[in-house]
Amino acid sequence: LLSPGLCGAMVPRVPALAATSFSAPAPIAPALPNAELLTPTMPTAGLPTPLQTLTSPAQTSVAPTQEPPATDLAAGLERRFALLDEEFPLPAKSRAASVRYRIRDELLSTARAMLQADGSLLETVATESDRTLAVIQRRLDAKEIDPRLKLHVAWKTKRAAQNSRPIKVGVYPVAGDPLHWGHLIVALRAIGDLSLDKVVFVLAGDDPRKPTMTPVADRHPMGRKVLNLFAPFFAYSPIAIGTQYDGETNTFRLLALNPRLPVEAWYMVGDDHYRLKDKNGNPDTLPKLESNREKYLGGDSALHRLKVAFIERERPTEAVPTNLEVKFVKHAGFEASSSEVRAGNFALVPDTVRRYALEKGLYGQGQH
Repeated sequence: LLSPGLCGAMVPRVPALAATSFSAPAPIAPALPNAELLTPTMPTAGLPTPLQTLTSPAQTSVAPTQEPPATDLAAGLERRFALLDEEFPLPAKSRAASVRYRIRDELLSTARAMLQADGSLLETVATESDRTLAVIQRRLDAKEIDPRLKLHVAWKTKRAAQNSRPIKVGVYPVAGDPLHWGHLIVALRAIGDLSLDKVVFVLAGDDPRKPTMTPVADRHPMGRKVLNLFAPFFAYSPIAIGTQYDGETNTFRLLALNPRLPVEAWYMVGDDHYRLKDKNGNPDTLPKLESNREKYLGGDSALHRLKVAFIERERPTEAVPTNLEVKFVKHAGFEASSSEVRAGNFALVPDTVRRYALEKGLYGQGQH
């Protein structure tokens, strides 16, 4: 299932930000590594409708002799790519096409390395990503989005970013243990459906309540490698390192990094959080965001505007009262979960994840 972000209890109180000047507060966490200004480079509501669900068989449940050789899987993918080129043509030197080529390289690498990879899943990833990139290309052609716009994504002291207009950004808090194709295609879809300039992934810090979660020292570099495949549309933020803040808090910490930069932020979370209270009776995403908006932004939303994008999952049928603008983003089109990857199904992730796991001995890779 798609990771909706951190929704645990908030820990030490974050200093309130002055609503008049919106000056960046003193860091709420220790100085973070790799502080940077995001400057992308090349090589780069109605409720949602049900989508077809594809499930991947366990990799160990089918004997290798029953699966086509990896070369056949790769050849089948390349035939599928040729058909997709006709169905979703992209300018050869466009940013969307660059991302498509990187996605295809990852899928082919999986097909060649894994004799038991689910070929239908790989073809579905290729189809859904191409379909979404074609929408993004139309946005680019119409000059509705601009992934080159700048945004501060980490604590730093460099000069403030300046853009020609307010930047429209998705804020996607996830554990990323690891990032999988479901996360990535949904984020691409948000760019196309919501006309976003980019999506910033806020990877969670270490959490003592989750002792089995892969430590930041491996999880964040691995996630950053994956997100680089989608440059300039995706960006990585380290602001959760050293904290246990939930996604509803980290969104405002991200806005606080841009005190003079107009930002339209879309908080991205699974629609299982489209409710007022969680299963323990505590405020869920919408009331938490409303409370935090009042605390950090006050009544002035001219500079920083907050909206919510719920990712289709449970398809709620009743509206939840809120004064925030809400929209729904369609599911990736197949089932994926990080726990499946950790159990060994690496067809669900870019092959960069499998190679990193093999190098570092993560998720049972490289262990005998």
